[in-house]
Amino acid sequence: MSKALRETLVLAMLLSALALIFSSCSVLGIGAESFSGKTTINWLVRADPQNNPWEYQVVKEFEASHPNIHVQIVISPGSANYDQKNETMSVGFVPADVYSTWGNNSWADNVYRGFAADLTPFINASHFSFEGMDKKLLDQYSVKGHVYAIPFATGGSYIFYNVDMLKKANLPTPPTNWDDPNWNLDTALKYAKALSTPDAPLTQREYGLSDDLWPENATSLLFGGDIFPQSAYKTGVIDSVTANSPEVIQAEQFKQDLIYKYKYMPNPADASVLNGFLSGKVGMTMNGVWGFWSYQSVKFQWAAAPLPTIKTNTNVLFTDPWMMSKNTHHPQESWEFIQWLCSPEHGAKSYMESSGAIPPWSQLIPAWAAKTHKIMPSLSEQQLIELAQGSLAHGQESINHLAISYGQYDSAIGTITSAAFASNKPVPATLDQLQQQLQSTIKQVGPLRPLQ
Repeated sequence: MSKALRETLVLAMLLSALALIFSSCSVLGIGAESFSGKTTINWLVRADPQNNPWEYQVVKEFEASHPNIHVQIVISPGSANYDQKNETMSVGFVPADVYSTWGNNSWADNVYRGFAADLTPFINASHFSFEGMDKKLLDQYSVKGHVYAIPFATGGSYIFYNVDMLKKANLPTPPTNWDDPNWNLDTALKYAKALSTPDAPLTQREYGLSDDLWPENATSLLFGGDIFPQSAYKTGVIDSVTANSPEVIQAEQFKQDLIYKYKYMPNPADASVLNGFLSGKVGMTMNGVWGFWSYQSVKFQWAAAPLPTIKTNTNVLFTDPWMMSKNTHHPQESWEFIQWLCSPEHGAKSYMESSGAIPPWSQLIPAWAAKTHKIMPSLSEQQLIELAQGSLAHGQESINHLAISYGQYDSAIGTITSAAFASNKPVPATLDQLQQQLQSTIKQVGPLRPLQ
């Protein structure tokens, strides 16, 4: 066989292979049509035994009303693995057409690095209505008036409490009104003292109040301070830190005093075997919105209340959005799916029903309250509505959603503060060390262009 003939045959084989690939490209998420005539889009989700069944169900419902679109669910582990999967898909032939902030990368990271598409043209063309959604939830995921993500769930930070332990200690039910002037630090500490048995044997010991707020700056907000500049919540850029400010020192000293001075909170070693609030031996825990679904398996009665007012009662919000890949090959089909996922009639409603998460739509809050009342019968539906709406009114979106490269800062914070809490190291010295480390992290991250 001549060299020219061999080269011709090789070229013909390559062209045939390419033709086969692109004729069946919907399997890879590249082209518009599959053999069945459907457009395939890829939905990147995290491995989650609680939410994965809902995801399959919502795809089934969506496809039933959109027969020309097939949604391929791609499941990845969370955290860094989720980010890696999203980035690999984004630069490959199979972008994650629809995804969320379920890795270490923030919403700001996705916009800054060019992964997230501008949804504004689709919103305008489809006349998607945001009636019933607090404007600040949408604005925080917008850049210069352009929307890059749409919320489907939200919720703040709360005190979750063991109703049975409070009754045993003859303590009144905490309020659900975030503006109640009597629900303050002094009151919370009185409750914690009444609930604690610091002198009991370890196996019988009970604890009154555990500060499990996250991120680490959450407690600082209650003391009127913050580790990060207010501008970072808008621009995405952390260009300075105040980890050793008086307010942050007060906040971290408060957490350490709960453990070592008052003994209202288990030390890290005991906490690792106690299993926290789930153990039934912690009367109150300050924690994020995930408590509403994480604690549903407990055998005791439990409920939730606002965070106590210290200097403020600003709580951290955790608003989860859906985004579209900037590299999607099927923008219209992806937008159709995002509309469904975020709609208060479809995805947002069924997600609330399945997970127990607080919906971002005011018209769904009564249904959330009715469902949650069955889990927390000690609180009326109206009290639960008041609790949820108050957390939004007094809420500040989490820095881990809004700052570029936040994962690097969180890693440094966790390493330094966890070691300090384990050893009862003096707080000012710990925070001086943290200040230096975070300043070094700013240099490591390098100069960043503000989002706005």
